[in-house]
Amino acid sequence: MKKYTTFIAPLMFMAAMLFNIQGFSVKHVVLVGNYYFNPSSLNVSVGDTMRWVWSAGSHTTTSGVIPGGAATWDQPINSTNTVYEYPVTVAGTYNYVCTPHAAMGMIATFTATTFVPTLSVSPSNRNVTAAQGSTTFTVASNSTWTSASNAGWCTVTTGGTGNGTISANYSANTSVTQRVATITVTVSGLPAQTVTVTQAGAAPTLTVAPSNQNVTAQPGSTAFTVASNTSWTSVSDASWCTVTPSGSGNGTLTATYTVNPATSVRIATITTTVSGLTPQSVTVTQAASTVGVNEQDLSGLLVFPSPTRGIFTLDLGNYSDQAAAVSIMDMSGKNILSRICTGTKEYRFDLSGEPKGEYLVRITIGSRSAVKRISVVN
Repeated sequence: MKKYTTFIAPLMFMAAMLFNIQGFSVKHVVLVGNYYFNPSSLNVSVGDTMRWVWSAGSHTTTSGVIPGGAATWDQPINSTNTVYEYPVTVAGTYNYVCTPHAAMGMIATFTATTFVPTLSVSPSNRNVTAAQGSTTFTVASNSTWTSASNAGWCTVTTGGTGNGTISANYSANTSVTQRVATITVTVSGLPAQTVTVTQAGAAPTLTVAPSNQNVTAQPGSTAFTVASNTSWTSVSDASWCTVTPSGSGNGTLTATYTVNPATSVRIATITTTVSGLTPQSVTVTQAASTVGVNEQDLSGLLVFPSPTRGIFTLDLGNYSDQAAAVSIMDMSGKNILSRICTGTKEYRFDLSGEPKGEYLVRITIGSRSAVKRISVVN
């Protein structure tokens, strides 16, 4: 028997799978010509569509034995009625014929099975650097899928159909702590699958500015700016200058200082430390006291012995006939004792109950003053 193939090539091209938005729902094309259905046997899925397309002659597509619950059909396929579509809704084997030519063997079948969605995503994790960038995951599926990230710093391809790729774009991680974004991929009817992007932490950073703060002899506080991406600690090497002991990230280091009773400038060094980095040091330079005058203005005054175990003597020398106001201070400026000395040349003082260290003895006679230093030892 002769088969007309004039239209077969373009019609076979039409037989390519067409996908709808629900996944791999397929239209299966069967060419109808003189005494044949081509192909005469097909395997399809529930949800697919059978599509008969006229090629030559005058025929029908007519259901025979089909699964229970499936709709029957009987449609002409000719030059006037060139296409008929039948949605497959029930699983099973469908037999159909061309009514005028069944006796000539123009019969065919298709078998429908229930569609089973599939999904796999790989790899399970991508390790990436702290710098911004992108990475990918491979999706293998026969369905429509969606994907979402639980982290604002990691954005992903929102979805696709069938086999595909998820692109994950991540911003720079400025923290030293690594972070993890979880990407959830979903296909209807299947458990969700998750994969992760693990981003390394940044290298630690630390700067402290300015390098020095000049302050007056009076008590007060000053501040330094800390720029860091991690935790830091600070310590001062001077008891008269206390500092913010620790912080995390960008912050302020506050240095609080006592009065400087001495007639010389003093310097406190503040050291700030971050694990894994060289410590950074800044200084507080405190001006000398302007209260005292050079002791040469009251020459001949003596404080002895120094060092001492606490007991010492003040010798007023040529000023023994005048009243002397004596104040003893520790190096923080705290007044330890005050006394008016008058009527004799030498006066005894006892600091044995005070901590060992340096003390300042200020002697004021009239409008003139002098400051003497004394060391108390064990």
